[in-house]
Amino acid sequence: MSATHEMVMVGVSDSGTEEWLCPECGRRTLMRWQPDYEKVVLDVGDELATHFGGRGGARIPTGKVNPEIQERDVEWLRRHGIDWYGQPS
Repeated sequence: MSATHEMVMVGVSDSGTEEWLCPECGRRTLMRWQPDYEKVVLDVGDELATHFGGRGGARIPTGKVNPEIQERDVEWLRRHGIDWYGQPS
C-alpha cells in the first residue's frame, strides 16, 4: 500500500492557475480549471505516494475513481476534451 500525502495550495497566478505543493515529498503541480483543465507536474516528489488535496472544504483525491459513470457524464467530459476511457484520439 502506498503512502498518502496531502497537497496544499500555495499560490494563484493572475490567470487563475493554482500552484500546489506536497510538504512531505516536495511534489509541485500547477492546476488550471475550467474551461481549459490542465495539470502540470513541476517536481515529481514521491511517485509512489497517493497525493490528494482540496480547497474550500472539498477534497480532490488522485487515487481511485468511481467506475459507475453514466453515459451522459462521459459525453460531457468528451465535449470538454476529456476521454474517460483513455482511448487515443
